[in-house]
Amino acid sequence: MAFRIENSILKKYEGDDAYVIVPDGITGIDDYAFYGAVHMKGIQIPDTVKEMGANVFYNCESLEEAVIPDSVTFAGSAMFARCVSLKRAVLSNGLASLPKITFFCCEKLEEVILPKNLRQLGRACFEQCHSLREVKLPETVKDIGENAFDDCTALKRIDLPASLVTIGDNAFFNCRKLRSLVLPASLKTIGKGAFETRGPVSVQAEGVHLRSVMFDNNWNMNWNFGANKRYNGRNEENYLFSDSYMPDVDLKEWKPVAACTLCINYLETYRGPSAMYDAWIREHEQMCLERMLEGKRYKALLESVRLDLVSADRLQPHLDRINDPSVRAELLNERREQTSSFDDLFDLL
Repeated sequence: MAFRIENSILKKYEGDDAYVIVPDGITGIDDYAFYGAVHMKGIQIPDTVKEMGANVFYNCESLEEAVIPDSVTFAGSAMFARCVSLKRAVLSNGLASLPKITFFCCEKLEEVILPKNLRQLGRACFEQCHSLREVKLPETVKDIGENAFDDCTALKRIDLPASLVTIGDNAFFNCRKLRSLVLPASLKTIGKGAFETRGPVSVQAEGVHLRSVMFDNNWNMNWNFGANKRYNGRNEENYLFSDSYMPDVDLKEWKPVAACTLCINYLETYRGPSAMYDAWIREHEQMCLERMLEGKRYKALLESVRLDLVSADRLQPHLDRINDPSVRAELLNERREQTSSFDDLFDLL
């Protein structure tokens, strides 16, 4: 094997082997050391290595798996950038941070084992990892950098730890298969477009203040339930919340249809009264009623009547639009109870 070594630092690998064994005694691997090793499918790194530079495996297009030993305590940026065949990577437990664009454009990456004491994910570290379906973040992670999971179109699950403080701009941009986000109360800073997943999503966020710009960079969001709209010549997907619990938002900064969607979710996940949501529903009673009927959001409809946020008289002309007999019966029962309460009040007067 052709290694160029200076003072125990691997400066450059110049061979064309499919499987490479780095010699024992090497303490560092220099920038771009394996750049151009297009035939390398696997590599074995000794536990004498302590530092790895930037772009070490940049564009190693045949590399399929790599294990970084726990002896490594520093790694530069873009270590595996554009390793388009990389499927699995195990990172050193000696690393406290994952540098920027570590796995940028690793299109086939399916599994990554992160350091157990990891504190930070750098900018765009997993951007365009189109095959990554699940990521297990250690409980020590505090910061997720901007664009960290940008365009991870296969990502379905990520558990955000209770230690998390910051999520950067566009962190989950275009993660359209990510159906659920549970945001820990520890979050202090959330960037613009952080949750612009461009797909339907359930958000659980008790104790976290959420703003509309976190879900859409340019406020071009299509909050309608029908066909896609076009914006600047491109299709914009529907952004829908379902089964979401988002108690701390300012409805005034959301578009009316979006605010209505949030109100419907409030009713479906009702855990107690909210003056803000209640007031908005009463003020936009007809809009909320139409949305609930169009989307067959009957759980929300029942709750709105039970809480007397939608009046029985307003609902009455629309009962024939509900084809679920059990829902109609329950609504009629709620309506009778409302009417009975009004009659009792009238008698007292």
